[in-house]
Amino acid sequence: MEEIRAFSEEHIRDVANLYLSAGRGEFRPAPRTLEDAFRDNFLGNPWASPDICPLVYMEKGKLVGFLGVIPRPMEFRGRPIRAATITVWLVDHQLHRGLAGMKLLRHLLNGPQDFSFTDGAGNETGSIYTALGARVSSVYSFNWVRVLRPFQTARGVFDRMGGIFRTLKGISGVVTTPLDYLLSKAPLGLLGRPKSQYTLKQVSAAEYLACLKEGQGREALKPAYSMPSFEWLIAQAGKGEKHQGLRMVTVQSPDGARCGWFVQYAIPGRPAYVLQLGCHRRHHFPEVLLALFEDAWEQGASAV
Repeated sequence: MEEIRAFSEEHIRDVANLYLSAGRGEFRPAPRTLEDAFRDNFLGNPWASPDICPLVYMEKGKLVGFLGVIPRPMEFRGRPIRAATITVWLVDHQLHRGLAGMKLLRHLLNGPQDFSFTDGAGNETGSIYTALGARVSSVYSFNWVRVLRPFQTARGVFDRMGGIFRTLKGISGVVTTPLDYLLSKAPLGLLGRPKSQYTLKQVSAAEYLACLKEGQGREALKPAYSMPSFEWLIAQAGKGEKHQGLRMVTVQSPDGARCGWFVQYAIPGRPAYVLQLGCHRRHHFPEVLLALFEDAWEQGASAV
């Protein structure tokens, strides 16, 4: 018998194990930290609701599919709406050969939310969404890289390639820092130390949220934050070994007015990853972006 149910506490261990096996190809029991992550994100988020919720697919009493969903309050042209954020989509293809994944997604799309969205979907997954009537927002569907320290960046590439290249990483560690320093002093604008004319300020969650709300006047669609829900988001963003170096920064123009903001993960010797970047007016964007590069440089990041 096949059945779609709302995700609950009793499913956490099976879903965490499914995440490892179907999502990562690791056939081992999930650690407690992973179980806690599923509990916190899908049952403990500030917007948890019984009508827009994560789903599990049961077949003959066994959990064979999971669709991670977080409801989010938003505004569209001043009108409050609810969105379903799709985060994780998993099917155990060793136990199930049918259409569990499609059935989970269709069940969600027939829900009471005003719209549903996901990010980070690959081409194959994106094709399934578009087949069900979704649209791809191309402007939000690309990645970019700004190299700050070329030799340190190359050293990181060696590490990811493995094998003999990982050995080269160890050898190159002696020279990358001085070589990058010399490059930063060369008369080459793109390889020099980024320097914005604007001022940066690392801020608390409350001050960052105030800056966000100041800059939300022009968008038709925007998230609706409360202070408790925003603090929860920031706390989740900073959890885990991969989320070290979280920095919330506002940017001020020379006259002292706040004109932009960004959140990024930046630690020495590694690429910095941008979580959010925005500005109040379009003409501020080049300097706000340059301020982000400057902050990543100051933290010792190899690239952004």
